[in-house]
Amino acid sequence: MNISAIVAMGKNRVIGKNNSMMWSIPSEQKHYLDIVGDNHYLLGRKNFEANKTFHEKRKSLILSRNQKLSLPRPSFSSYEAALEYSKNQNEKELFILGGAQIYELSLPHINRLYLSIVDYEQEGDAYFPDHTQFDWKVVEKKTFHKNSHDTPIAWEFLHLEKR
Repeated sequence: MNISAIVAMGKNRVIGKNNSMMWSIPSEQKHYLDIVGDNHYLLGRKNFEANKTFHEKRKSLILSRNQKLSLPRPSFSSYEAALEYSKNQNEKELFILGGAQIYELSLPHINRLYLSIVDYEQEGDAYFPDHTQFDWKVVEKKTFHKNSHDTPIAWEFLHLEKR
């Protein structure tokens, strides 16, 4: 099973502030949904709760230290247990959706990174870890220029695979 991270980050690696995205780019959101498709994805409890309605309708898996919570989707107290669950469900690719702590935990284990780099540099309170410590091969690269409503902020997409 491939373990992949998918993330939209600013040029300074910012991914959020106060448990929410700092931008809204419809073309990037559609691209993200096309990539994840109908696969399982793992995210932290805070990330889940910030977008509960969206995640309840999909194959989300929740990583939480507090297993006494009653959550509407499968939840796990360890990263390894979530991976095992996905393997047992015959998933071909498990996506890691964050937040920052989940990305930090999973980065050494992922073999694919779907990275959207947004033309944005304001400060937040959550950042994607430094992925450049690993050796990546660029599989695909696309640039999305700022235009009308579907791309109000320019962004670049990189599909990277660990060497």
